[in-house]
Amino acid sequence: MAHWRSYVNKVLVRTWNIIQVIGIALRIIFKHLRVRVVEIASQAGAATSLLAISLTVNRRLHPCERLLWLLILLLSIYTALMLSDLQRQRFLTSPTVISVDRDYRGWNGSLPAVTLCYYDHIDSFKANEFIQDIWNVSIVDEDYFFFMDFLYAVVNATTSNYADIAKYAEDERFDQIDLHEMIQLIDRPFEQLISSFDANFRVQVQQVMTERGLCYAINAPMAEVLNGKPVIYEQMPLPLSCQYGKQQCYIRMDLYESTGVIDVHSPFEVSATHANIIPLHTSDEITASFKVLETVASKNLRQLSVAQRKCVFNDEETSYLKIYSKSVCLARCRAIMALEMCNCVPFFYQFVDGPSCSPAGFECLLDFKWPIWALHICKCPSTCTEIEYTMQTVKKSSWGVKNNDDGMGSDTATSSFRWDLIPPKVRMRRDVVFSFEDLIVSFGGAMAFFVGVSVMGLVQMCHVILYNVLRDLFKLLRCILAYGRIFRQRYIKPPTISLEATTELPPFEYVN
Repeated sequence: MAHWRSYVNKVLVRTWNIIQVIGIALRIIFKHLRVRVVEIASQAGAATSLLAISLTVNRRLHPCERLLWLLILLLSIYTALMLSDLQRQRFLTSPTVISVDRDYRGWNGSLPAVTLCYYDHIDSFKANEFIQDIWNVSIVDEDYFFFMDFLYAVVNATTSNYADIAKYAEDERFDQIDLHEMIQLIDRPFEQLISSFDANFRVQVQQVMTERGLCYAINAPMAEVLNGKPVIYEQMPLPLSCQYGKQQCYIRMDLYESTGVIDVHSPFEVSATHANIIPLHTSDEITASFKVLETVASKNLRQLSVAQRKCVFNDEETSYLKIYSKSVCLARCRAIMALEMCNCVPFFYQFVDGPSCSPAGFECLLDFKWPIWALHICKCPSTCTEIEYTMQTVKKSSWGVKNNDDGMGSDTATSSFRWDLIPPKVRMRRDVVFSFEDLIVSFGGAMAFFVGVSVMGLVQMCHVILYNVLRDLFKLLRCILAYGRIFRQRYIKPPTISLEATTELPPFEYVN
């Protein structure tokens, strides 16, 4: 029992000695650390000529004065950081500006695009063949006019009057009909005569499916996106353009035995449901002049993100469009809403993937009051370059029926539409007013004004602090190793071999 008590006392004494050694070492370390922090702060203040740091750690000053300098230093740093954060927010949210450009003498502009939608689409002969081939019904059958009414309802349908298609939702004979393909098969092709001020330029005319049905897009390169085929922006044909002030810019379109409605819009947009419509009746001759307000963008604008500039360039690829247009984006949003509501896409949107709507699908859309909800839900950013046309003057006359000798037949009613531009003297320009370089300069200005330090001063301060910290760490490591050796020599005794253990050692072999 006495042996165990003696052993416990020895362990307690050793433990207490170890605790004392550790306590002494910690006191030495903290004392040295406090001194070194003051020295390093003094050196950093001297390296950067920042008097506030030197005064804060100067022991010859009164503690209240040192505290005052510390508060001033902390307040200055806080103010500089706050202003820097405000400048950062400005760079992220509103780094652009829209200014007015008045140097109009050398401007070139694009002529407006026109989307022409005819009133009468159906070719009677093709419609008869379609009804005969699909439903095996001839003109003598009772159901013939029922099917013909269905064809007229589909061909004349738009996003605002598709209710006539929904009437046929209960008839299963229309469930498997591809409505877009049916329109293509029974459509009556029309011919337009397009002329312009530039006789060497061929104005592009293409048939496209829009939200107002099957139409013809004239001088509208962006309309190629509506066909659902892969389109590369760099390979798209350019619209007709002219230099303002040097020539009269116009396009003229002559129609034969046909009437329709006209939508004038930007060449880089497509016809939308909310567009202004100009009716063109038989023997009408309309001449319209348009004012143009163009918004151009500087090259520096591409360096910013879409969230910063709040607009998208036409050739930029978004997550769902290879070529961007605000009207195409809104049309796609309406199509996606229809797909989510009724699991089908109306035939107006050939560029959106999904099952095509049957008459039952249109009845479902009618129950959801589509696309009224899209007016509040669909939001798309504007394009960075915009062209807005406003009708300034319009002259309409009617000449009645006259004879033509150009092979189109006699007693043929002719209508025409001519649109031209009034040379603008003002346009808008999107430009970067607060770039990344300005952001860096604002950071430096705030730090220099409130703290009195520059980039070189910060580098010198970091160098002084890092150099002293690394040197002290190496000193501390050497001290720990030295104290470790002393501790092992003083408190940890080397192992001893007893006489009893030596008796078990093997005998030495002597070699002569």
